[in-house]
Amino acid sequence: MNISDSSDNRKIRVLATATLMRRFHEQCPITEIYEKAARSYETLIDTIEKKHTAKEIATLLDIPEITIKRYAEAIIDILLFNKENDPFLSFGLTSDASLSEVNKRWKSLIVLYHPDRNSSKQLFESRAKKINGIYEQMLRLQEQKLYPRSLNNMIEVSLPRSSKLIHEKYFKYIPYIIIMLAIIIAILSLLLFFFNFSVTTAYTSSQETKRNDLKIIQTDSKILRAINTY
Repeated sequence: MNISDSSDNRKIRVLATATLMRRFHEQCPITEIYEKAARSYETLIDTIEKKHTAKEIATLLDIPEITIKRYAEAIIDILLFNKENDPFLSFGLTSDASLSEVNKRWKSLIVLYHPDRNSSKQLFESRAKKINGIYEQMLRLQEQKLYPRSLNNMIEVSLPRSSKLIHEKYFKYIPYIIIMLAIIIAILSLLLFFFNFSVTTAYTSSQETKRNDLKIIQTDSKILRAINTY
C-alpha cells in the first residue's frame, strides 16, 4: 500500500466517523450506532487520543472539539457495555476476527482507559476491568473456535467421508468383534498348548524307546560274549 492509498483510507474513516457522530448528536437509534460504530472504532480511539483527529472531525461537523471527544467516549461506552453483552460488538470486531485483531484492540483500549492516565481513576478502573473481562471472554471464544475446528480438520484429512460412513455403520458391531477375537485367540492358545504337549509326549516316548532298545542291545551283547567265552 502506498502513502496516497493510506491517506485516502484515513479520510474515508474520518468521514465515516464524522457521520456517525452527527447521527449520535441527532440521537439516532442505538441499533444504528451498533451497525456503524464497529467500522469507526479505530478512529473513535484516535479521536480521544489524538488532538488533530478530534479537531478534524470538529471542523467537519462545526461542533466544539471537547464535545467531539465526549461523543467518542460515549459511543465507545455504548459498545463496551452493550445490552446484548456481545464481546465482539464491545470490541468493534466481527465474529470471525483473528486473535491478533483481538489482541490489538484490547491493547488500544487498555492503554486508552488506563487509570493512571486520568484523574477520575475510579471511572477508568471500571472501564479497564470491563475491557479485561471482555478480553478474557474473547480468548475463551477463540480457543473454542480454534481447537474443535483443528480437530475436525485432522479427522477429515485422515479419514475420508466414505470411510467415516462405514465406520459409523459398523461401530455397533465392534464389541461383538472383540469378543469373537478373544474366543479365537483362546482357542488358538489351547490348540497350541495341546500341540506342544503332544510333541513333548511323543519326544519323551521316543527317547524312552531308544533307551529300552539300547538296554536290550547291551543285554544281547553280554549274552553273546558269555556264550563265546563258554
